Amino acid sequence: MIKIIASIILTLIIINISQAVDPTATELNKIYILYGKEDYQTAERDLLSLTINNNPKQQFIYTLELGDFYLDKLNNNTKAESIYKLITEKFPKHQNIADIYYRLGVTYEKEERYLEAAQMYEMVATKYRKSQYAQDGLDAIERCFKKNYQDLVAKVDGYPLTRIEFDDRIAQNPGAYEKFDAKKQLLDEMINDRIMYQEALNRRLNQTDDFKTRFSEIKNNTLFQNWYQKEVINSVKISEGEKKSYYKKHRDEFIIPEQVSAREILVKTKTEADSLYRLITTYKLPFDSVAQEISLAPTKSAGGDLGYFRRGTQSKELEDVVFKLKPNIISQPFYSETKVGYLLLQVEDYKPKKVRTYSEAANEIENRLRGEKTDETFKTKTDAFKKASTIIIDELAIKENRDTVAMIDSEPMTQATINDYISRVPPIYRNEFESPEGKKRILDQLILEKTWLKQLEKEKYWLLNVVFSQLDDTKKGLLINNIRKIEVNDKTVVSENELQNEYKKNLAEYKMPKQVRAREITVASESLARVLKNKVISGEITFDSLASEYSTASSKWMGGDVGFFSTGSKPKEIEQVAFKLSKGQISKIIKLNDSTYTILKIEEVKDAYTKSFDDVKTTLQRRLQQKKDQEIYTNFVAELRKPHQIEIYLVDEIPNEEPVEQEMPKTEQPKKD
Repeated sequence: MIKIIASIILTLIIINISQAVDPTATELNKIYILYGKEDYQTAERDLLSLTINNNPKQQFIYTLELGDFYLDKLNNNTKAESIYKLITEKFPKHQNIADIYYRLGVTYEKEERYLEAAQMYEMVATKYRKSQYAQDGLDAIERCFKKNYQDLVAKVDGYPLTRIEFDDRIAQNPGAYEKFDAKKQLLDEMINDRIMYQEALNRRLNQTDDFKTRFSEIKNNTLFQNWYQKEVINSVKISEGEKKSYYKKHRDEFIIPEQVSAREILVKTKTEADSLYRLITTYKLPFDSVAQEISLAPTKSAGGDLGYFRRGTQSKELEDVVFKLKPNIISQPFYSETKVGYLLLQVEDYKPKKVRTYSEAANEIENRLRGEKTDETFKTKTDAFKKASTIIIDELAIKENRDTVAMIDSEPMTQATINDYISRVPPIYRNEFESPEGKKRILDQLILEKTWLKQLEKEKYWLLNVVFSQLDDTKKGLLINNIRKIEVNDKTVVSENELQNEYKKNLAEYKMPKQVRAREITVASESLARVLKNKVISGEITFDSLASEYSTASSKWMGGDVGFFSTGSKPKEIEQVAFKLSKGQISKIIKLNDSTYTILKIEEVKDAYTKSFDDVKTTLQRRLQQKKDQEIYTNFVAELRKPHQIEIYLVDEIPNEEPVEQEMPKTEQPKKD
């Protein structure tokens, strides 16, 4: 037994054991650990006991923490408000009294008491300009101003929907709201959202485990993103001197080696390669068009384009040839063991070796230095977070798949916690984390999250204006989506029979007409068209090559390819000919007018057909689902609106020649049962 205990002790890696000296900090650390465990009952009990029989300094700190606990953890605005007010009465001249007024502003805003909230924020921003929340208070005033603005578009049970809010929504997509009917529809959506939010609160959906879990995930991510932006990204500064010094030390890294831009054609035999070489060089055929038509390489569809490349990125046999070629010269055919066939190459451009100047490299250097400093800053700060916690890791427990694998501030981290985390990883990456090494990576991440969440709790990041604003909008959106899911999405059922009926009813929609894919050569004279047609028929040159060289149509850049088309999409003279030809046939010369003559080559023919039920079932399912969703939603909100008093002030803004008497707002009175 002693040996087993000794073995376990030897496998423990003690990262750090915090040794806080300040008793207040020690007690608060215990509270933050309880927050991490979501043991709010114990946290409340301990906080209440700490607020009693302490010196004034400690009493201020613990009472403030109790108020924050009610505000953020239990969402009990009433208790939070009473505690904050008690602090202002008991400690009116405390050096951090502005922090309490700011919290009162947040509390009032959560209770939708926007005028009182704005007054608190204004006091912090003007009277306590040196407060840590002065800028947050100033930013929050603007948000409250939108709700206190007297120009309203509607009221829902006295709750204002202001013109500023309405215009902000329109500004997100102005083109969609040019007509007054669209504006009315937007206002209806805003009214419905408000009513559904209230309904979700009435049903206490914000108290469900699903909501709490989802909101907690979003909250933690929001906290981290804002912390990372403020404490890491914004703290990294790069001087001009640092950049120039880096350039001098790493000058060799800014050498751009010689590069070529080239195209290739790959064929099986030397006979084919020699023949192609003679044709291309004799008739000056476009290399890319020939590649599209004949090449066996994967680059065929791109006209053989290999793009720009430097030495060491292609096969040696190819590079030995291509880096000796001058631009626009066609290489002699040569055998490629790598590509198993004969290659023809053409260099389109050559760029000699050069060293980038400092001005050319400055942005890249700054990005490199910023990346390095960002990583260093992040590691330094997160290491400090870990040092403020007691962390013990049992690596042997991870390998042996035992239950408890670590302890963080006396909280056990288990295999179940790790496996739950892995289950949320996309399946494509999940295998990477199922080994002991992968689980250790997950454990390290969980430790990091636990420690920085505790630190962010200590720094009250959730109180920052930008975080509060984001989370308030998120909470409302989640609750609105939840009530819609319960009352609409979950009640929408589409049967197989309905899908079949919808398919039959819209069968005409799934009838696909006959289509042809063709290439065209369009020229200005009939005589030239006749010469070109004879060249094609004799096999002297390919159709797409002639199109690229002689055609006046925009399709010339694609070798004359006009893609698939059905009747009604081309001039009738073209269609009357095209739909009578078979694959591979060349058309007669088609006269469109005195200066437009066209020859067609049919590449492919698709006969008319009807898409099967299975082909369109997914589309039908989505269409009927959306249709039913909308019907159920319309009926649901119509019923939901009945008990509410809705006043609409929105009027058409089209100016009248003569002034008219101002209309009273339209009011939807609550209907009696």
